[in-house]
Order: sequence, then C-alpha cells, then structure tokens
Amino acid sequence: MRRLLAFLAAVAAFALPACTRVATTQTTPGAETRHSWTQPGVLRIASLNDPDSLSPLVGNFQVDVDLSMFWAGYLFNFSDANALVPELATDVPTLANGGISKDGLTITYHLRRGVTWQDGAPFSADDVVFSWHAVMNPNTNVPTRLGYDLIRAIDEPDQYTAVVHLAKPYAPFVNTFFTMGPTPYPVYPKHLLAKYHDLNQIPYNSKPVGTGPFIVQEWHRGQTLRMVANPHYWRGAPKLREVEYRVIPDENTIVTSLQTHEIDMWYYASATNYASASKIEGTHALLTPFAQYSLLGFNLQREPTSELAVRRALAYATDRKRLIDVATYGVNILGEGDQPAFSWAYDASLQPIPYDPAKARALLDAAGWRAGGDGIRVKNGKRLHVQIVTTSGNALGNRVAVILQAAWKDVGVEAEVKAYTSSLMFAVAQSGGILQSGKFDVEFSAWIPGVDPDDALNFMCDRFPPNGENQFRFCDKTLDAQEKIALTSNEQSVRKAAYTRIQEILIDQLPMLTMWFNRRFDVVNNDLKNYKPAHAVTTFWNTWEYAI
Repeated sequence: MRRLLAFLAAVAAFALPACTRVATTQTTPGAETRHSWTQPGVLRIASLNDPDSLSPLVGNFQVDVDLSMFWAGYLFNFSDANALVPELATDVPTLANGGISKDGLTITYHLRRGVTWQDGAPFSADDVVFSWHAVMNPNTNVPTRLGYDLIRAIDEPDQYTAVVHLAKPYAPFVNTFFTMGPTPYPVYPKHLLAKYHDLNQIPYNSKPVGTGPFIVQEWHRGQTLRMVANPHYWRGAPKLREVEYRVIPDENTIVTSLQTHEIDMWYYASATNYASASKIEGTHALLTPFAQYSLLGFNLQREPTSELAVRRALAYATDRKRLIDVATYGVNILGEGDQPAFSWAYDASLQPIPYDPAKARALLDAAGWRAGGDGIRVKNGKRLHVQIVTTSGNALGNRVAVILQAAWKDVGVEAEVKAYTSSLMFAVAQSGGILQSGKFDVEFSAWIPGVDPDDALNFMCDRFPPNGENQFRFCDKTLDAQEKIALTSNEQSVRKAAYTRIQEILIDQLPMLTMWFNRRFDVVNNDLKNYKPAHAVTTFWNTWEYAI
C-alpha cells in the first residue's frame, strides 16, 4: 500500500525542466516590504492533488497526510534538520533516556500536559490507547497495521504516560507509532470516535477535530479546504489566521493563478511549466531533497530477469545520468540503494554502478547470450526479451521506457513496454495486481519510505506479496540476517552497520536498480516566512510558524 500511495503522489513531481533561479536552501529570499497582492495572515495553497479523506487513517493519498499537518497532532513531527520534533509527546524514547527498555520490549511515552482538542476536551493517554485500538479495528479499512500489530498492551500509569509493551523487539517502532512512518497516523479523539463501529465513512473524516494549529472550517471536495487558526493551540496561536487549500487540476491554471497572485504557493508542483513558473514576479522556487526514489524493479522469478548476469547487464546498459538530465531535466539526484544521502543509514563509500555498455555486452557474452541476425541475443533458442511495465498516463514512465528500449537494444536486449492503469498496476495479488502477482519482467515505479531506514518489507524472503512489498521476489539469507539485526537492535551504530551490508547486497544482487532520488519542487510567494520543507514523509511540519 505504501508504494501505491507513493506512486500516485509522486507522478505529479516528475518531468521537471531545466532549473534557473532556484533556491535549494530553506531560507526564504524576499523583499523587506510585503507585496500589495499578499493577504496578510492568509496563506493560499494550490495543488493538483485532491484528498480522498481528511483522515489519514482511512485515506489513500499522500495529500491526506500533508494536510493533516495543519489540523492534526502526532506524537512527533520530522523537521528539516532530519530529526523527530516532540509534539504530543515531550521526549523521544531512547535507550539512553530510559524510554526504551534494555530488552527493547517496553517503550514509555511521556505526553504533553495542557493540550486540548479543538472542541475544548483535554488530550490524554486515553486518546493514544484509543487510537491504537482504532488502527487495529478489523472493521476499519486502514492502509497498514505494520508495527501496531506487535503491541501486546498499552498501560496508563497516569493520564500523561503511555507504556507500550511489544511482543518482540522492533527497532523502527518509535519512528512509526503515531509519527512519521511510511503510512503516518495522527492521534484521534476518543471522546468523539469511540461510539463508532468503524471509522471508514463518518462525518469526522470530512471535518476532523484535532490538536493541531488550525481548525478545519469547511471542505468542498475537489475544490477548496479552508482552515482557521486554533487560538487554543498548545504552542500559542499560529502566526497565520487562515489557510486556504485549492485543488486546481490543471497545471496551466495554477501557473496563471501564480502570475495573477491569486495563490501564494504551488506545493508539490508538477513543474511541466517550470520555466515560466520560476520567473514569476515576487515568487521563488524550492527544490528539497526528499526520501523518495524511482527504481527499475526486476522480477527474479521470471526469465530472463531471474538471471543475475542479465540484471547486471541491464544496469550497465542504463545511463542514469543521461536519464536524469533528459527525463527530469537535471533536478533529481543519482544514488544507489534505497537510503538517501541525508539519512544516518547512508553509506557514502558505496560505489555506484557505472554506465558501461561494453561491460554489459561482455557479461551477456559470458552468460551464453549470443547476438542473432537482427542484433537481439539468443540462448537455448530463446530471444533476450524483457517486458517493462509502467502506468498509463505517466509521461515520465513512458519517456524513460522509450529511452531504455533504445539503450538496451544496443547491447542486444529486446524490450517491450506495457502500460497499465495505476489501479491495476498496484492492486493486491488477489485482484490481479500486475506487481503483486509478478506479471512483469521489469517495473518502473517510485517509493516513499518513512523516516526510519527500515526496508525489510521490500526485500526479506518472507515479505513476498501478499505478506509484504517484495515484488522483486528476491531472497538472500545474508540480507535477511542483516535485516533482523536492523529490526531488533535499538543501537543506531549497530543498525547502520547492518544497513551498509544490506546496501552492498542490493547493489551486488540487483533486485532493483535505483534510477534517482527525488527533490520536491514548490513555488512560493516571497512574503511567506518560515516554510522549511522537511526531507521525508511530508514537507509540512512546522505549520504553526508559517507567516505571511
């Protein structure tokens, strides 16, 4: 499910043209005097993305989480400095501060006093316990219960302490439990929601009550969401008095709205009109390195991609630097593995796989693949043919696939491109989903992880669909052993060593080839202050500080 959320949200961020006048830091350039078109205290945001629900617990899109950062409360947020920031909890549990027990089975959360829900009711540990039960309610259609399903019980020594007891150690827990995990859930109000059999379709999902800095005033699906300042927010009233989120399903209309200054921010911009958007008077562009990557995934249970020599040859025949320049206009970043450069789990010593068509040909020759009369290689009477799957309507995917077709043909590989609707591409195995059912040789897709480097769901032997997202059907006992270390140790140095070894195995065995790491793109009014995009899960985190 994480991949579906990630891909649907990521499509709009692709295909960025060449960059000029781009601010890559989080400092906001701007004039000393506010522009005449700025409405003091009112932030007007536009996006192509329409939420399907305002509640991330039952929503399916990235935008649901992004908007929750205005109205909801999590135990922790994740900042632009790549650190958890206490929100409804006061301290991040660690081994050092005693928040995590030595055996890793007990996690203690000290909750913030003096926080109230937006209807005036007090926030307490009861709400945390209720929210856990809500996630685990089998009648509620939540995207995932990963991590939450390991909880045996939650004790409440008092109204401001929650003691979580796990069935087994799970190192990613603190980075998952009601915080910025791969599928984030905020804390929900027990006094409003405990009466429901399930939380699938309730009025709350259209007008939620949270503990965040803004109160949802009105939501017109497909059009606008209006939020007003919460005067009783625990940090004090936010600097903005109103936030208006507008769904504008056409890029050109958004650009026009920026030019006429009807909006202050194009968030998560698709940037097909980036050249003009970056030159709009009184605005600037931001490119934020983000924990999101695009990949070529190989199916290890289908010939010929089950053959390591073929996978390695395809990697050597893929000019990723050129693809970044041509398909994403130089915006995205070359890297290996699945850990971004700003993660503590990143290993800078890893050597990237170079573009080397000659080496690709040599590998295929050594593996017995001989060039036929038309240049396509043959072994045991079978042509070296692969099928690349992507989603229909994805201009970037189609462009990448066409470039790969030509590049791979040059080394003797015949590539067929097949596009599927996103609903079929990412459907569960029981519904015939292309990836989950393994009906592909090579896939082109994107992935957005949480703030924790945990990638066991993608690569462990027991995580083949429907038990996980290992759609590559990759199984390596050495990698499994390292994943188990990373999942059970709460020592960061131990986990880092395990992830370094995992990255080495991924590069050597190539269940997938990382095409690039993404940078998020926003266009913002120069008068907007304190927008400091985070690098994982959502760029919004300090919404109470935004000012205009």
